[in-house]
Amino acid sequence: MSAAAIETNPPASASATAVNPWVIALLVAIPIGIVQALRRNKPLDHVLTGAAFVGYAMPTFWLGILLLVGFSSGLHLFPSEGPQGASLGASLSDPAGLVLPVATLTIVTVAQFSRFMRSSAIDVLLQDYIRTARATGASRWRLVTRHVLRNSILPIITLVGLSLPGVLSGAIVVEALFNYPGMGWLFWTAAGTHDYPVLMGFTIVVALATVAGNLIADIAYTVADPRIRLKAS
Repeated sequence: MSAAAIETNPPASASATAVNPWVIALLVAIPIGIVQALRRNKPLDHVLTGAAFVGYAMPTFWLGILLLVGFSSGLHLFPSEGPQGASLGASLSDPAGLVLPVATLTIVTVAQFSRFMRSSAIDVLLQDYIRTARATGASRWRLVTRHVLRNSILPIITLVGLSLPGVLSGAIVVEALFNYPGMGWLFWTAAGTHDYPVLMGFTIVVALATVAGNLIADIAYTVADPRIRLKAS
């Protein structure tokens, strides 16, 4: 795809490959982290910890190549390229083409988020109010949903806020590997063709996303934790 074509058709579908992995990763990593904390030092915890370490240590480009070789070249289950379109509709019209790129980003992100969630949930389970809730006869479901989840999710809020620039800027390696016309591919093409206006616009978007991510994380903190409130000096 030429640089002119990318400039004429902005890659609005970049959000489809960038946001979905983070959303899916959160939906998977948060329950995994809580289960590991509840089953601390049990066989299930060791298995999930080993899998998380493998996923966390796996380079993104290497994981993408393994998925391509295994599920595209070997089993022929999914195409080797992502959807070739600059709009969200074009991306959603080929869901099979999104499977491998989204899986590549999701596996690494799940490993990262689940480790933080496990550590935070273990700290929460050792608090006095958890012991008090158990003594009053609170069910396990109420204990997890009303006490453990809300208090242990604070580090994840910080991670999500700091990850917002990466969400909006796209994944350069994954988009290049799967030939997907997203924001990362746009940056790569602009850098190769010395398209400085596009590079400057890309940099501004990342800078604004960094500020917005920190602001959103601070606001989410005040919502999730009633102990944190903004007070006038």
